[in-house]
Amino acid sequence: MNRKISKLLVLALATSMLFVLPSKGNDVSDGFPVADFTFEVDDYNVTFNASMSYDSDGFIVNYTWDFGDGSIGYGEVTEHEYAEEGIYEVWLTVTDNESKTNSTFKAVCIDLTPPSTEYQLLPPSPTGKNGWYVSKVKIELIAYDELSGVKHTYYSINDDEWTEYTGAIYLEEDGNYTIKYYSIDNYLNQEEEKSFGIKLDMERPYTICNISQSSYDGWYDDILLVSLEAYDNLSGVENLYYRIDGGSYEKYVENLTVYEGRHVLEYFAMDKAGNAERLNRREINIDMTPPEVTLSPHKGFYIFGRKIISSDITLIIGNITIVAECSDNLAGIKEVEFYIDGVYKANSSSPPYEWLWDEFSLGSHEIKVIVYDKAGNKAIKTEDVVAINPKWI
Repeated sequence: MNRKISKLLVLALATSMLFVLPSKGNDVSDGFPVADFTFEVDDYNVTFNASMSYDSDGFIVNYTWDFGDGSIGYGEVTEHEYAEEGIYEVWLTVTDNESKTNSTFKAVCIDLTPPSTEYQLLPPSPTGKNGWYVSKVKIELIAYDELSGVKHTYYSINDDEWTEYTGAIYLEEDGNYTIKYYSIDNYLNQEEEKSFGIKLDMERPYTICNISQSSYDGWYDDILLVSLEAYDNLSGVENLYYRIDGGSYEKYVENLTVYEGRHVLEYFAMDKAGNAERLNRREINIDMTPPEVTLSPHKGFYIFGRKIISSDITLIIGNITIVAECSDNLAGIKEVEFYIDGVYKANSSSPPYEWLWDEFSLGSHEIKVIVYDKAGNKAIKTEDVVAINPKWI
């Protein structure tokens, strides 16, 4: 009768592959022989050696072997060829010259099949697009061997040194990974090397915004060309999207032309792994129009700053406050400069934009104001006057 032991016994014997019962119900102190043996496995062939058996008060006359596969053999040393792999319960019964017997058994494993190793991933499938993971990956290697049991499992990442697997492997940095692995059982059968790949990209792409000219105090004074350049360190940029002033998002394909006004440009890139750049928001303010300005005094007769009457010429007697009334619809007024006959006299950066002209003067002069807005645009206004201010009046 074939006496392959049960799967439960296989598991119990997987490490040592050896289990010995002493006598089979007989006390060797009563003159019974001692049964013991060793064995060597060579593929399906096993050599059994019972020379370790003895009889203390006589000698052994018979060695009977039950090979556990339904076959019987005899002799102190014998060979047996098994037909298939498995774990066999081999019994040796010895009989001495007084016909006393004793038996023992050992488990003999015929294992020519390498173990099998599989891997499990967490998350079990790519969390991004195009086969990419966008989060950390946990790898577990699960090895199985039906007979002698798994002795070791080894792995290598990106052709690095082989490392014995002792627990879960974690991939926590971006990269293209090739994981190789194999297992060895307790009979040193080695599994053929296996491998699988993991693409991991957790880093978002980024975009650089280039504008065709420099700003002045946060403002531009001409039509702009805006270029967007997206970059990704691993999987590569898939698309770049933008919108202006809250409109619909569009794919960026060429430079953007931005005209006068207050604008908000929003943009972000997507990489091939599915990572999205955080939304970028950039204000673009363009003011191409100079400020508007009116100048006082203008076309009249003024005495100590008070306009007495309108006239075709401007006549000033005494001190007078020069006033620039100005406005700018976009950038706003930055400052106003005051000149007399081309000579700088003063400036004003907040309303009212004015300057008291109280210098000695006698004759014709040119009053000039230059108004600058925050985009760098300027407006110039002049007024030819006759001024009489001898200072003692």
